[in-house]
Amino acid sequence: GMPTSLALVQSEMTATANWTWTMFPGLSKGAINTLIAHGDDLVKSKYLAKLVSGEWTGTMCLTEPHCGSDLAQVATKAEPIEGGKYKISGTKIFISCGEHDFTDNILHCVLARLPDAPPGIKGISLFAVPKFTVEDDGTLTDKLNGATIGRIESKMGCHGSPTCEINFDGAVGELIGTPHKGMSHMFTFINTSRMGTAIQGLAAAEGSYQLALSYAKDRLAMRSLSGPKAPEKAADPIIVHPAVRSMLLTQKCIAEGGRSMIYDCAFLGDEMAEAEANGDHAKAKAIDDRLGFLTPILKGFLTEKGSEAASLGIQVYGGHGYIKSNGVEQIARDVRIASVWEGTTQIQALDLLGRKIMLQKLKPIN
Repeated sequence: GMPTSLALVQSEMTATANWTWTMFPGLSKGAINTLIAHGDDLVKSKYLAKLVSGEWTGTMCLTEPHCGSDLAQVATKAEPIEGGKYKISGTKIFISCGEHDFTDNILHCVLARLPDAPPGIKGISLFAVPKFTVEDDGTLTDKLNGATIGRIESKMGCHGSPTCEINFDGAVGELIGTPHKGMSHMFTFINTSRMGTAIQGLAAAEGSYQLALSYAKDRLAMRSLSGPKAPEKAADPIIVHPAVRSMLLTQKCIAEGGRSMIYDCAFLGDEMAEAEANGDHAKAKAIDDRLGFLTPILKGFLTEKGSEAASLGIQVYGGHGYIKSNGVEQIARDVRIASVWEGTTQIQALDLLGRKIMLQKLKPIN
């Protein structure tokens, strides 16, 4: 496929046009990356081709009713059965794109505990659990796999994405990677999603800016302080007023600055892939560490600023920004979740300071 940099350019455009639609292939991309990095040959042969083609989609199943970011409390169980498979039992909530009929099947990447698992994070494993049963040769059956939908949430925004409670009742799945290493494996998926969520912040800023800029050029109100700019009209376009220009330029700065931040990390991703292909594992590890440092900055900063830009878009519209038919209020509702999911802004701060800076003895900033 395309290199990371070009793929992210494409992702920004589709996310700006329709964020909730972009979530479906975005989550599938996370599942693909996770299977490539950690899956064995059987798991890859069963699921990868269909995920890459878009015939199936993927989800990440972490959160449970009693625990969100503190995944040490995960209680979902995985019982070994014949054929090297496992029966998964437990409830996951807030699962984006967890139920739909866009595709023939959905692959859930599920965190669960084996019977001999130690407590806490070190006892979590990762499993591939399809909505419909798949034979070992990759043949899709019409048999549901014990992953049933408890409910689809009614939300503030992102209405185009079904957010689900999924009840796993003896659903059959395969282990992804090594037992008890599920949390580290899932970070492949999480980091993909955090980059995608940073794009959500950028997309909100860009989309709101485009709408607000167009409106400010057409909406007439009062005269410019320096004299009429459209004397033939009843009033000047509001874009001539300093306060409106300030809001528009703030939106533009967030969008263009955010784009530069994301593209810079995208090029690092290209360099890391090239280093791995050339067998330069030391260089690849150094770039991966750098990306690990930058990811919580991208996610935390751009989601907060994207929400700020979306709010400014409503402000430029005035009362018309509060009306659904004009579109800017939807951007504000949709982007509000960005600073919450995939780890809140405060969780990103803990990750950045604790894991990325202090544990590495200030190396990333020296």
